[in-house]
Amino acid sequence: MKRQVFVIFAATTMFGMVASGQMPMHDHSMGSMATLKAVVDRGDLVFELGPIDLPANAKHEDIHQPPPLTVSVGVDGWLRGFTIELVDSGGRPVPQTVVHHVNVIIPQKRELFSPIMLRLAAAGAETAPVGLPWFLGYQVRQADSVLVSAMFHNPSAIGYEAVRLRVRMPLTRKRLVGAMAVYPFYMDVMPPAGSHSFDLPAGRSERFWEGSPAIGGRILGISGHMHKYGVALRLEDRTDGKIIWEGKPAVDEKGEVTAMPIKRFVKTFGVGIKSTHVYRLTAVYENPTGAAVIDGGMGALGGVFLPRDSIGWPAVDLANPDYVLDWRITYRLDTSRDVHAGH
Repeated sequence: MKRQVFVIFAATTMFGMVASGQMPMHDHSMGSMATLKAVVDRGDLVFELGPIDLPANAKHEDIHQPPPLTVSVGVDGWLRGFTIELVDSGGRPVPQTVVHHVNVIIPQKRELFSPIMLRLAAAGAETAPVGLPWFLGYQVRQADSVLVSAMFHNPSAIGYEAVRLRVRMPLTRKRLVGAMAVYPFYMDVMPPAGSHSFDLPAGRSERFWEGSPAIGGRILGISGHMHKYGVALRLEDRTDGKIIWEGKPAVDEKGEVTAMPIKRFVKTFGVGIKSTHVYRLTAVYENPTGAAVIDGGMGALGGVFLPRDSIGWPAVDLANPDYVLDWRITYRLDTSRDVHAGH
């Protein structure tokens, strides 16, 4: 892995992120013959999705999108990050620009701050490889199920046939002395299940969501995702009245976000959070156009969390309304409204 960071979610297009598909739920998977398999290759656990045909100059509605698919992990170990790669029918590399978003989800586990399905990784067109140090890892077992949901477009003049997407995750098969099991976590300024984009009014505006973690522990590192005209993403402990992190995106001359900062709490080995405290995530935007930008905003945060030693991860509640809605949206079953995919 090229980047040894404490953040399992890529900051550049998170929740494509964190993070992870801001796309109306049009289902074009009926004509797709794509399958999903999990294999161990060169020391990595690889989830391979395909084949997918990507005609030239194709928008997402022009493509037979692969359906959300689930596969068993098939191996015990610890995952230490991820990268994505694409190849065509001849094994030639396909540019990552064809990826709108890829989400890797653990349906049988819940998120830290909300009862929706656990987001393990997310990537988009600009997502760089993300890695964890050798002594950290997310534990998986053979029987665990992993859901991969992806959508593609092709803005280039070159078409690609029988493309296969590979999500490659470095795998440690045997636990090393001192290795620690960590979890990814995800927060959004919108409610946990449902649309994760919002309209941007003219001028300066803020949007926030707040909640409490199911268990206590330490945040080891965080980053985030914003859209055009984003000014800041802020995580606060409302109970103590303290700002944990504020990230200001790098933007180009058009206001497009080109990068989000990554915070690693190295000196303190993380920041402690408590289940009895309320935490707020706020997205700040400055829209100079003089008019509202429909679905123009997003604010998502992702990071790595180390639970307290004596605490097990909270159980998933399959009957929780937010979990059910998240499941239906992710599997593209909720067609009653225009909903953007969760990360």
